[in-house]
Amino acid sequence: MTMLIARGGIATTVCGRFPGISVEMGMQMMNIRLAVLLVSFLLLCAGPAGAADQGGFRPLDQKFQVYIGGFFPRVSTDITINGENVSPPQIDFENVFGLEDSKTVLWGGARWRISRRNNLEFEFFKLNRNGSKTAVAENIEVGDTILSAGGDVESVFDISLGRLTYGFALVRNDRMEVQLKGGLHIMDLSTSVTLSGQVCEVTDPNNPTCTPVLSSNVESESVTAPLPHLGGSFIYGITPSVAARLQIIGFALEVDNIDGSLVEIDADFIWQPWDHWGFGAGLRYFDASVESRGSELNGKFEFDYFGPTIYVLGSF
Repeated sequence: MTMLIARGGIATTVCGRFPGISVEMGMQMMNIRLAVLLVSFLLLCAGPAGAADQGGFRPLDQKFQVYIGGFFPRVSTDITINGENVSPPQIDFENVFGLEDSKTVLWGGARWRISRRNNLEFEFFKLNRNGSKTAVAENIEVGDTILSAGGDVESVFDISLGRLTYGFALVRNDRMEVQLKGGLHIMDLSTSVTLSGQVCEVTDPNNPTCTPVLSSNVESESVTAPLPHLGGSFIYGITPSVAARLQIIGFALEVDNIDGSLVEIDADFIWQPWDHWGFGAGLRYFDASVESRGSELNGKFEFDYFGPTIYVLGSF
């Protein structure tokens, strides 16, 4: 299951060289490249210096791990809220509605090593954001509602994301572990948009224009989307107290009336100087798309995030 203004220039350069690549695609490519660069750095650090003559990474043998810390993502959100009569264009919530594009949130999880080769992992975080803009420059279409230029908008976009993953160790020794993983992301998404100014409702799908008749209107949608995933992870003990970890998972599936896809890339350094306590730092990249034709949501959510995380780790 994200974009940086600082990376906008890089993405534009990529798109300039390859005209068929959109700006959003260019940004996503840069996110993936940054993750790959970090992974390459981690693997270089896990080279010949250290682990071979100092023993394995001690936490690989510990049964339970709990971790909690801060996550600092940059987020990009594109949403379509369809009406009963018309399907308006997709909206960039950060640019059009002034939604926050970055925020610090609490993030955490737990791992249970059931046996030497089997383990279970759970992660959770919640990201709630608000935005507002006054005197919008162009007409805005949300559902069957049109806000004329000059009006005001207030927006809310909340997401709760939980991930439950089972891992089986294909390769396992004192220093290294390679796991095949499968599980489920549960995403609870909700959004609302309040339009104030010259507002009208479209009643004729053949005539998407109308005369303003309202002073304000609220459009909202929500959906709970279960998205399965498959992937793998690799952890290497550089020393008995330091390790590098990489995880890549993703999937695309249609469940009932929900179409969803996701890609997640995680890369971490873990330092555990004491038997039961340690620290971690890494990067998280997540890209998700959820489209529903059911009663909960009549539209499409597309969002991605990218950013660092820092956390405290307890093992026992």
